[in-house]
Amino acid sequence: MYLEKRRRRWYAIHEIPEDVREIIGKGKQFFQSLETEDRKAAERRATPLKVRWLSEIEQARKGNREHIEQDAAYWRKVLRETPEEQREIVLDLIADETTTRVERAIERAGYVDYREDGAMDLPEVEEAQRFHAIATGKLVRLDEHLDEWVATLSGETKTNDMKRSTVLKFSETFPYVSDVKRKDIQRWVNALVQGEGKRVSTVRRSLSEVRGYWSYLVSIEAAPEDALPFEKLTLPKEGVKEAVKNERRAFAPEDVVKLLKAAEDDNDHQLADLIRLGMWTGARLEELCSLKLSKVGEGFFEVEDAKTPAGWRKVPIHSKLVPTMARLIEASEKAKDEYVMAGLSENKYGDRSNAIGKRFGRLKKEAGFGSQYVFHSIRHTVATMFKSLRVEEALAADILGHEHDKITFGRYASDQARMETLGPIMEMLSYPEV
Repeated sequence: MYLEKRRRRWYAIHEIPEDVREIIGKGKQFFQSLETEDRKAAERRATPLKVRWLSEIEQARKGNREHIEQDAAYWRKVLRETPEEQREIVLDLIADETTTRVERAIERAGYVDYREDGAMDLPEVEEAQRFHAIATGKLVRLDEHLDEWVATLSGETKTNDMKRSTVLKFSETFPYVSDVKRKDIQRWVNALVQGEGKRVSTVRRSLSEVRGYWSYLVSIEAAPEDALPFEKLTLPKEGVKEAVKNERRAFAPEDVVKLLKAAEDDNDHQLADLIRLGMWTGARLEELCSLKLSKVGEGFFEVEDAKTPAGWRKVPIHSKLVPTMARLIEASEKAKDEYVMAGLSENKYGDRSNAIGKRFGRLKKEAGFGSQYVFHSIRHTVATMFKSLRVEEALAADILGHEHDKITFGRYASDQARMETLGPIMEMLSYPEV
C-alpha cells in the first residue's frame, strides 16, 4: 500500500494481485480517499485500510467461513483498542466492508438490486451480517476471553487445563454468548445424562466450571448480568443402581495377588513392583510414583505434598516389602535417579504416575476387571482389611492418610513411638500365597 496526494487530499492505494482481481471485482487497485490534507493523519487512517485490504485478498483466496470469523475477530480487537475519538472511523470501515461483502454476494448471484426478492436471503449476505455483528461486538464468541479467565485461576496447571477443556467443549454447542440460554442448557444437560450416559456428578462438575467462566464474563461486562442462564436448572437424580454401578470397589486380596502375577507374567517388573508397594502400604498411586529416596528412613517412608494435611505422614514399611524396597533403592542409586520408582516418564504436568497408571488400567482390564476397579482400589483393599481386622479407625487413618477427629493414645512423642504404634498394625496385612 502507498499514499498519494491528489488535489490537496491524501488517498490510500493498494495493488490487487492478478489471481484475485476477478473475485474481488475492483479492477487492479483498492483506492480510497483519506479525507485529510495532513500526511500524519493520513498515515494513521490508512493503517486499518491496509489490514482490511490484505484480509480481503486472503479471503478471496481462501473463501471460507472460518476466515470470515477470524477477520471479524481481528476488527473486533482493533475496535476495542482504538481510542474513543477514532472509533467512528473504524466503525465506518467495518460498515463499508460489510456493505462490500453484501454487494459482491448479490452481484455474483445475478441480482441487479438488493431489493429484489431473495437477494437478502443469500447465505453470503447472512455471513456478511454475522461478520458485522462479531466485528462490532454485538456477537461475542463464548471462548473469546477464555485465556484471560484461566490466567486468573489459582489451581494447579492440570486442573486449570481441565476447566479450559470443559468450557471449550461447552462452546462447541454454544459458540456465542448470545447462544447461552437456560432452556438450551437444560437440553444440553439432559443429552449428556440420558443420551451420552454421563454420570450426574460429572455433569454437575462441568456445570460448575462453565458457571465460573460465565461469572467472569459478567464481571468484565462481556455477558449480560441479568441473564442468569445457569439458575434453576434441573439435574436428574442418580439412581441407587447407577450409584452402585459407578462406585469404586476394592479388590479382594486374592485378586491383588492375581494382578501381581499377571504383571510378572507380562515381564512388566516395574508395574509388579508398583503393585507390591501399593498392596503393602495402601498409599496412593501418585504418592508412590513421586516417593524420593531421601524420604525413606529406617523402617518407614515419608509422604509429602499429599492432597490433604492428613496425607502428610510417615508410613511403616511392612516386613514383606523390605526386600523390594531395598532392591528398588539400590537400582535407583545405580541409575542416579532420585526416586524409589526409577525411570518413570513425566507428562507435561510433571506427573510421573500417568503412563504406568495406564499400564495398570490395561492389565486389570485384561484380567477381567471393569471400570469400577482402578489402582486406587488396592488402597480400598488395604482399608477393608484393616476394618475386618478391627483396627481402630483413627490408627488406620494415620497409616492411610485419612482425616479423623481424634488422636489415639495422645500425641506421638517421636517418630519411633509412632512406628512402634503403627508398625505392628501394618504387619497385620497378609495376602494368600504371599
